[in-house]
Amino acid sequence: MPVLPEWINFNFPPKIHFEIDCTYKSGTLVKNVGSRIILLSTQSEMENPDELTIIKTSLEKHADGVIVYDDIEKVANFKDLDSASYFARIANANCIVVYGGFESINAGKAIALLATNDCFAEELFGGRKAIKNPPLPLVVIPTRPVMGNEASPFLTITDDRDRNRKYISHEWLFPTMIICDPKISVGLSTSDIAKTGIAILSAAVDSLLSKYSNDLTNSNALRAIELVSKNIIPAIRESKNMGSRSALYSASLLTGIAQSVSSLGLCYALSLSASTITNLDIYQSMAILLPHVMEYNLTSSAGKYVHIAKALDEDVSNISVIEAAIKAVEGIRKIYLELKIPQRLSEYEVKKIDLPGIATLASTYSFLDSLPRELPKNEIETILVAAY
Repeated sequence: MPVLPEWINFNFPPKIHFEIDCTYKSGTLVKNVGSRIILLSTQSEMENPDELTIIKTSLEKHADGVIVYDDIEKVANFKDLDSASYFARIANANCIVVYGGFESINAGKAIALLATNDCFAEELFGGRKAIKNPPLPLVVIPTRPVMGNEASPFLTITDDRDRNRKYISHEWLFPTMIICDPKISVGLSTSDIAKTGIAILSAAVDSLLSKYSNDLTNSNALRAIELVSKNIIPAIRESKNMGSRSALYSASLLTGIAQSVSSLGLCYALSLSASTITNLDIYQSMAILLPHVMEYNLTSSAGKYVHIAKALDEDVSNISVIEAAIKAVEGIRKIYLELKIPQRLSEYEVKKIDLPGIATLASTYSFLDSLPRELPKNEIETILVAAY
């Protein structure tokens, strides 16, 4: 698989269409991407089915064929991906359109890649077979903000054998197009909005703390933090406030753009592990772990924390850098208190006996090489104990 030359420090190829109530335009937007379409959604993430019908009808007006594929129940595993990619090949599909959230988008990226290459999912994630061909074009229509995953060139899938999450990242995993319509998310509950917004904050902070970040990625991440902090409460209190919901979608896209170039980080690694080993979902895990990860990294990334504090509208004038950095953590905790979001793993019935396993799995993710300082497994476990 080709890689970017080292001198390229910003690359983001996807096209983005962002507009309220634009799903009826899906066919017009996608017609130049592909004509034989697999419309994919996992059963658990088929939110707002009326919008899905609108999308399918619009696609059919401009395509030679549209097939809805909904055989994946919740979290795709290797067998699911192999079945779906085989189906895409025999249907002669030349485009995958994903309608859904975190799990649907992960599955769509993997299926698009497997459909054009002679290998099984196990071989792809095990690195046992080289991927030679670019994937089918992928169009992502997120049913909620997905903390940047809708825009990023990485994915995670569950291994059938050990039930753990496997991670890969590559330029070919960028979607071709992202269609964002905040109106799709009108059915989200207040708790869904709260944990989704905080998950975006967590992902933006991860990106900012990466040692691969630069001025371009930092500006996107900081703007995402600002948008979430100013709009998450209005989005919850005013259910019909499309402006605030649009801001959360924007924040998620900005986070994805930033992470695509810098990296994911510790909060994401811990959250993938926690959501694999416990009953937490990825959004809940990100929300719980953010302040604890921030406290751990405070002294090593104090300068970046000052910028986070400013994005949160904290007053950092006439105080030291460390004091300003502490303001960043305090600013995050203020949002938690306002939203009444739990900040302890134990509040979600996570068992203390699970913490070593979470730490072990988290330490295996390759993107942890982006952390601002080396992180031994025992220190990962220490963070989890503090979060418990």
